[in-house]
Order: sequence, then C-alpha cells, then structure tokens
Amino acid sequence: MSPDKPLLRGGSLLHIDFTAHGNSSSFRREGWSAQEPSIVWAVGFRSSLGMKIPSFGRPLVLEFEVEPCRHLPEISGQIIRVTINGVALGSAVIRSRGMVRCELDPAIIGDGDALDIEFGCPGFFRPAWFRPGGDDRMLSLAFAFLRVYTKDIMEAGSWCEPSMHGLPVTDLVPPPAAALETVTEPAAPAVFTFGPEGTAAPFLKSGWCRGERDFNWTSELVSELDLAVPLLAGSYVLRIDVTPLVSAEARPAQDLTVVLDGVLIGHYTLSQPSTLIIPLPRELTDGRESLAFSFIAPDSGRPCDLGLSGDKRLLGFAFRRLAVSPLPPHLSDVETLRHEQAPNWRPQSASSQLLTEDSTSLRDSISSTFGEDARAMLRHFESLGDNCEFGIVQRKLSLEVFNLLRFGNAQLANLMVALTDDFAALNDAAAVTAELNHAKRREFVVSVPAYKLRWHTFTYEDETDQESVLRANAVKLGYLRRKFFEGLRTGRKIYVLKRKQPLSVSQAVAVLLELNRHGKATLLCVEQAPADRRSGEVDLLFPGLMRGYIAAFAPDDDVEATDPTDWLRLAANARLLQLQVNQAGDVH
Repeated sequence: MSPDKPLLRGGSLLHIDFTAHGNSSSFRREGWSAQEPSIVWAVGFRSSLGMKIPSFGRPLVLEFEVEPCRHLPEISGQIIRVTINGVALGSAVIRSRGMVRCELDPAIIGDGDALDIEFGCPGFFRPAWFRPGGDDRMLSLAFAFLRVYTKDIMEAGSWCEPSMHGLPVTDLVPPPAAALETVTEPAAPAVFTFGPEGTAAPFLKSGWCRGERDFNWTSELVSELDLAVPLLAGSYVLRIDVTPLVSAEARPAQDLTVVLDGVLIGHYTLSQPSTLIIPLPRELTDGRESLAFSFIAPDSGRPCDLGLSGDKRLLGFAFRRLAVSPLPPHLSDVETLRHEQAPNWRPQSASSQLLTEDSTSLRDSISSTFGEDARAMLRHFESLGDNCEFGIVQRKLSLEVFNLLRFGNAQLANLMVALTDDFAALNDAAAVTAELNHAKRREFVVSVPAYKLRWHTFTYEDETDQESVLRANAVKLGYLRRKFFEGLRTGRKIYVLKRKQPLSVSQAVAVLLELNRHGKATLLCVEQAPADRRSGEVDLLFPGLMRGYIAAFAPDDDVEATDPTDWLRLAANARLLQLQVNQAGDVH
C-alpha cells in the first residue's frame, strides 16, 4: 500500500480479531488467557501485543472493544492504561462493555514499522475470591477486537463494526502534564486514627462497630469509608494498619479486599497484625475531593463461634490507622505494585558475583572491586533487627559500629509502630526498662514496652546492678536514635531487614516508605534461599528495594554460630547493585 495514495473509506491498516476464529494469537504476547469463543481476557497487571504496521506520516486511530471483569455491586469497573512503543498515551476507567479510542501521533511509530502495545490493568482480580468454584484467573478486561486506521478514514467498514449497536465510546485521558509532576513541597500525609476519639469517625459509613480503645471493627461483609481528602495532583499510596479476627484452629487467616470507587486495588490474606501499602490509581484520585473505599471481608465471623470469647457480633478486621500519603518521585515503581503479583515480580537487575571464593579470596576480591576492604564496605549497612545475626557478622569481621537495632529484636509489626512514631519513646528514659533474661549466665536485657522492642546489653548480673544498666542504656538509646536518623538523612546506607518468613513486596514497601520519610534509603530484605537460588545472590526489585538470599540463618538461641562468609557475599552483591543505581542517577 503506497503512502502517497489515500486510503479507501471503510478500510483498516490493522484488524485483530479476538474471537475463536480470529487472528489474535499471531499478535498476543504476555498477559493473556486461553482463547474463548468470542473474547480473550487480559490477565494480571500487564498484557501486550506486538505487530508491524506501515508508517504513513499521518495520525492514526487505535480502537478496541472491551468488557470489564466486575463483581457487582462492590466492583463495578476496571482501569486500562495504554502505552505504545514505550510512550504512555493515556488511561480510562471502563464501567461497561464499550469501545476505547485514542489518536496516535505518527512520531510514535517513527521510521520503523513496529507497533508494540501494552495494556496496564491495575484492577485485576480472581472471581474465585468472591464466588466458590469461580474462575481462578486474574482477570481484568475481555477483548473482542482491536483495529488501527488512519484518521482520514471517517468510518469503519461493516466487517469492523462493534459486537452490538449503541456501545459507548470512551476516549483515553492523556497522562498528567509534566508541569503537574513538579511539586516544590511534598504534600503531607492525611492520617486517620480509629477508636471512640479517632479522626476517622466522621467518615465511617455502613459496616462498622463503635470504636473500642484505639480501633474499630468491621461489622459487615462490606464496610464503607468515604474520606474527605482533597489531594494535589500526584501519586499516592494508602496505608492501612489492621488486625484480622483469627483463631489458630477454626480460622487461621482472613481475606481482605480493598476497593476504591468501584475498582479493586488490593487483595490480602492476613493471619496477624499487618501494615498494608496499596498504590492509589491516579485515575481515581486526581481532581477528587473525596475517596470512597469499600473493604470486603467475606470470612468475617463471631468470636463466640470461633471459641475466642462470648462476643456475638459479626467481626472481620480491627482498623487502627489509615493514611493517604504522597509517593516520593524516586519510588515511582511502587505505582505498578499489586501485592498479588509478588511471586511473579520481575527484578530489574541482579548480582551473583563473588559466590565461589573462599573467605580469604573473597576479601581480596572485595578490596579490588570496591577500593576498600570488607570492613569498610560493611559500614554502608545497618540492621533493622529481627535478631542479632547481622550484628554478629559485623563483629566477626572486626567491625564495631553503633547502630540502633544492631543488637535489637524487633517483630515486623512492632518495627512498623516504632518507625511510624519516629522512635519517639527512646527520648524518654521512663519508657525504658531493664530485666534479667533466663540464660545460664543471666544478661540484662533492655526493652521499650511501647514498641515491644528488646536489646542485648552484653552486661551480666555478676558485673553490675539493674539501676546502672537502666541509666546507661536509656542515655545510649537516645543517642542511637539520633544517629539512626542522621544516617537516614545521608541517603547512603543499605538497611538489612532479615526475616525467616519471606516478606511480600507490599510489606517491604511499607518499611521502605517509612524510612524514606527521612531520606532516600535502600532496603535489603534477606530470606533463606529457595532451591532455585544461590546463597549470596541479590535481586534489585526496583531502585531502593532489594531482595537477598542466605543458605540458612543461625538459630535464634545461637546467633554466634553464624558463618559470616555468605553474609559478606550478600553484602558485596547488594553494594554492587546500589552503586549501579547511583551511577544511573536513579537514586541518591
């Protein structure tokens, strides 16, 4: 077809038919379901098409017919985001079957003939979450056909007509202008507390119990919350601190689904107090004066039926805190995060160097690679607790540093409470206690009950008295708190978060965002290596967040047994990735 000759009315440069007898299999890449009689579903967050098309130097029109996956009345629509050849064209909220249309600048195709189309669908869900025996695929939009034609074709031919007459046409809304992305002062988080005196009380709609202490229970299968939160243009995340009603035998976990303005934005299975971080799609926040949330708890039950108490109320989740917070620009990758994707989250890069050297050659390799010895390289790292293993590793490698949680013990939920409170209780000597443990040689252990955090003192009953230990460590914790935030503000450290149970990406992001309130922190989540990973390997999930692997952790009661070699390999690979990110100019 010659670009100098006008195209006939009713023609089309490209037509992709998603029916069983169509041609879509030739164009579909990742993110699609199996063929169905009249449609193909987009599955998961991202689906893509690849094709070749002539460049005419004239504007093109892209049209496609889709139907959203819904679960009425709570889930009434889907979001679609369209990117072509790496250029974001825009997005739309789809509430019913219809046509989506957008114009393509010929410059997007350029001199080549490739047309790579990516559909982002952040509202996907599994119908089986709501209907026993339902479809277990992560569905978003069902595609019927897609076509591309030049703008001078005023109408499509009959063979390209939609599947039914009168379908609505939705135009894509262009991405926000670059000028709107520049904010001189970041917006402050909008924080809401629960309980009788909580600030969330005026916004609670149906499905809530009266406040108890500092929380509210959900009391129906669907609980609604309409927040008056005028937001500046930009990207935001929702943070929720919740505790599920669970029973170890009768109901060990509960599902919680979070919906904003009829679009599902997150689904979780929770067995313990949790902090959830959920990206808020800009399609549902820009220009809004309020945010309408629905929380679906299909496993709600009565404590009396679960053997927990005589309470006969239907209860699901205890909400303690909720916040709508701006997303720092350097963590923009969080916008594409959905908790359910965590097992399939693809790292941006990985490092698996220095995995075969013995301890002596490893230190030599580190010196030649970084221009500093292993001890100096380890100064870039700071532990966030769990237990003392990483602190012992530093000690065995002849590095003694004063870090707040180096010899501390912190469960994840308690760590989040402390980070959210900026460790404020550590400035109050009266908030610190000291007691002897039950070891053969009894050691004084210091704790801050407000956060349920504990620290080794390495000071023993036969060496001093309780009052002296308490006085010295109260001063020490205040100093270490100041030092912790000074380190955060430098933006140079890698914070090590070791957990026996692997953290989800969402849990890790919750910690990362708290750290990033004070600086551009890098978080390294360490877990025991699965069968397909080698000890010491590190993945860069996105700038600021890494995941590393260790063959086996030391027992909690014998962290001195840890072998520092694998940890040293891990640290070296994490430092390599951090330096690569720094050189690329993404962070720090």
